Amino acid sequence: MSPRLWKPAVDAWFAAHHGAITTQTMRNLGASASTIARMAQRGDLARIAGGVYRHPATPLTDLPLMSAACQRFADVMVGFTSACSEWGLRGIPDCGVRMLAPHGVTPEIEGVIVHRSRRIDPVDRVERVDGIRLTSPPRSLCDAADLLGIAACSSALEQLIGNYCTLATVVDTFVRLAHPQRPGTRTMQAVLRSRQAWRSALQSDLERRVLDEIRRQHLPMPVPQFRLRLPDGADIHLDFAWPEARVAVEVDHPAWHAGATQSHRDKHRDRKAATVGWLTARVTDLDVRSGLPEAIADLAAILALRSAA
Repeated sequence: MSPRLWKPAVDAWFAAHHGAITTQTMRNLGASASTIARMAQRGDLARIAGGVYRHPATPLTDLPLMSAACQRFADVMVGFTSACSEWGLRGIPDCGVRMLAPHGVTPEIEGVIVHRSRRIDPVDRVERVDGIRLTSPPRSLCDAADLLGIAACSSALEQLIGNYCTLATVVDTFVRLAHPQRPGTRTMQAVLRSRQAWRSALQSDLERRVLDEIRRQHLPMPVPQFRLRLPDGADIHLDFAWPEARVAVEVDHPAWHAGATQSHRDKHRDRKAATVGWLTARVTDLDVRSGLPEAIADLAAILALRSAA
């Protein structure tokens, strides 16, 4: 095909995609493999990586690298501090071009740092009109938290909540991704703990799922946030309670109920509640994720036994 037919389309692609293009796209637009090879030999195309080029007049800065990676590898997206910068969050240090990829995908582009994750959900992926894929704003911040540090991450969180999403959305993202060995978890946990409203947002997501399963199994509806007066005059609030049976359910997530001190407080509360005849069952985030029907079935058995007694 004559260059007069395909070259304007290639030039338009360069203009719309930060000067980067794959050989497959050029073939789709009408250029032959031999023509592409000759252009590369003449310097009309500058190689970025195998199968992807840039226009020689385009400096090899962050955006062409991001575009090249996204065009070359369909499952890769801009992530971490790079995504935070693209979302316009303040106080983001220059940590190089960072991309997120699923395990098993090995993109190799010089100048690009690739992080891999076993958990990438559709909600984490945002595609721009220029073809660059980004991790969502809350996912970007959760991933980049350790690179930012607590102060910068706290500042970015406030901007995120003001411009892109609610605190509940950030907390939901954190709950979905958090793991003690996962980079970013501890820093993000510290940042969220410093906000007074975060515990209620964290608990609300887990509690909603538990309540949905209670309804699905047709258990009697519990009283949420039930206030129980202890013998020493102190009040505690139980996540869900059946006062007639004196049974309570506490919904725990390691992001909140973590460490020896908190574990001691939880057991102390349960013991004090038992002195006035209350049985407290605890449902963990792991139960919510993978064993919730069984946990609620166990709760149904507990309620039946207490009611019979």
